[in-house]
Amino acid sequence: MRALIIDPALRSKGGHHYNAVLRLQRELSKFGISVSCLASAYADQEIVRDLGCKPTFTKSVYGRDYAEAGEFARNVAETGRQLSRALRLAPAADLLILPCCDQVLAMAVARYLKRRRLLYAPRVVLWLLYGPNYRTATDDPIAAAAANVECRDAFVGLKDSLSTGAGSERRLQAHCETPAMAAFYRTLLDLDVQVTPSPGLVLAGRTAQAERPRSAATVVCIGFANRPKGYRLLPGAIEHVLRCHRDVTFLIHGIVEGSDAEDEQSTFDRLSALGERVVVRQDVLAEEEYTAWLARADLVLLPYDRNVYKTRGSGVFTEAQRLGIPVIATEGCAFAQPAFEGGWGVEIADYTSDGVARAALAALGRLEELSARAGIAARAASDTLDIVLGDAVDAVRTRASAGLAGRARRLIGRNFRARPFAIPDA
Repeated sequence: MRALIIDPALRSKGGHHYNAVLRLQRELSKFGISVSCLASAYADQEIVRDLGCKPTFTKSVYGRDYAEAGEFARNVAETGRQLSRALRLAPAADLLILPCCDQVLAMAVARYLKRRRLLYAPRVVLWLLYGPNYRTATDDPIAAAAANVECRDAFVGLKDSLSTGAGSERRLQAHCETPAMAAFYRTLLDLDVQVTPSPGLVLAGRTAQAERPRSAATVVCIGFANRPKGYRLLPGAIEHVLRCHRDVTFLIHGIVEGSDAEDEQSTFDRLSALGERVVVRQDVLAEEEYTAWLARADLVLLPYDRNVYKTRGSGVFTEAQRLGIPVIATEGCAFAQPAFEGGWGVEIADYTSDGVARAALAALGRLEELSARAGIAARAASDTLDIVLGDAVDAVRTRASAGLAGRARRLIGRNFRARPFAIPDA
């Protein structure tokens, strides 16, 4: 069996794309499956070496501005040409995994499969992490309208491309990170969409922390510093908290290079000037460093823009949940709803620096209670990626066995018709 992972946005270790592909490769290797990977044409050499991926695509979801009517068609055509070129001499994949799918990639894959005219269409497992217009909320009536039409057309094409060949079992497994996003896509695409966290690293549980004053606490904000992540609110908020709480430390990690907030470097300059209780890093963290930072966290700060994240998920939130770390997150963000409802999250009601500061101080004042409830949530949390991939692998193998049996029956039937039993002379 062969699996192919396609992620046109995979270009460096920064962000969730690297972690997703690494985790998928690790899980698929447990099934003894050969895995190949297609990534951004701009993937750095470390990615190519570590993941064995092939630099392929010049466009990704993050490059779209959705302003021009012909942009979608051009991107589909370009992505389709690059996909065909990369797979020209490659054997067909039995399992196709798209960890960050949008309508451009869905349509390009659909057209590629149609052209190949495969006897057996592959099984496709994909995640829809964003709305059709990734820059806006899914309920934006103006900005999302044209993108919604693109998305419906693309998935009609993808479903049609998977209907070829023998067998009628469902060949498309679609997943979203939040119930809100899954409900949106079920309605838009008339598709069964499951709620499953995006593939991410399985981090070891936190060990007991070093002895320190009961009032001491560490707040961590970590990840890719895209504009909707709210990093610009942090200097004023943290300065306020430091004045009010003498034992709190902030660990702030944010990658601006390659993000849509490269003009916000001054935010990190201001953070670096706040003193020894604020540690700032902007480089790409190795897996061990990322784990170590989260292991030090008493609180994870997620000051995300509710207008963008009202249906989106968050990989950092999922990791905090599994590790039993309470969170401070913006009211109205879909990913944080389980924490608010479970009593291990504090809401940022006012999306300003002062609002972030008030929420952080409230969380610090309730830290013991929040931590206890986060621990309960961690014990109840489960990672189901192995089940998702196991179901897909089982379906492919079952179909392959049925196909072999069918061909054998047809071959035997032809042999009997070609060589009828001779009737001996009386």
